[in-house]
Amino acid sequence: MKHGHKAFTLIELLVVISIIALLMAILMPALGRVRKQAWGVYCLNNLREIGVAMHAYAHDNGDFIPRALDNKVKWLLAFMPFLGEEYKNREDYREVKVYQCPAFPRTGVGQGGQRNADQTVDYVVNAWDMDKPSLTSGDKGKQKDEPSKLSSIPRHAERIYMADNEAGEWRPVILNRRDLDIASVFNLLDVWSTTQLPMSDQTTVGSNLTRRVARDRHRSGCNNLFFDGHSDYLAAEDNTSRYWCGAGAWQ
Repeated sequence: MKHGHKAFTLIELLVVISIIALLMAILMPALGRVRKQAWGVYCLNNLREIGVAMHAYAHDNGDFIPRALDNKVKWLLAFMPFLGEEYKNREDYREVKVYQCPAFPRTGVGQGGQRNADQTVDYVVNAWDMDKPSLTSGDKGKQKDEPSKLSSIPRHAERIYMADNEAGEWRPVILNRRDLDIASVFNLLDVWSTTQLPMSDQTTVGSNLTRRVARDRHRSGCNNLFFDGHSDYLAAEDNTSRYWCGAGAWQ
């Protein structure tokens, strides 16, 4: 005797669909967390590679490294020949994958309504004068945009060289080499003041307030490259001036 195939009833199908939807609702937040963790690891690796290039650059340039992104030496361009054969002869810094943090916001806009998704500079560099940090001055810091000898950096394993760049409606979005040159003239991609550290609330457009180290790019802080070449995460409240100029703390 032949038996026909038993079909699912509509109620059974709805139950299965409901179970799948419930599982997806449970899994999606977990998958999101895993993805963000992967982004953090990828970003740390980017910074390590930049650190290797920074040390190779110093080796070939009398131990000097860029201390700001200005018209003298732009680290984005200076380090490209030291990032491997793939980038040795290229001129467009936008082609360098390790210069991009995958966790940089893809939504929202920056200064002038430019899309954050178009930002090409995802990291800011330390331009703080470590000899005269000037924490109590009106600018709460002092800039040094001349290259420094790597060996002159005190306790270089505890000093940040580069960190995640913040995004916000007040923050310039660098689209190309022309924008990079303009930002370099006004030193808009450097950090040299307590007003530019993660816990600062000063985001007014103008002078030294149009930049900041990212506050919550990864978890509740950001990734950092240190002068000795290692990269590590710091929570926003821990990322104070003592890691940038070796003095004081955020005020």
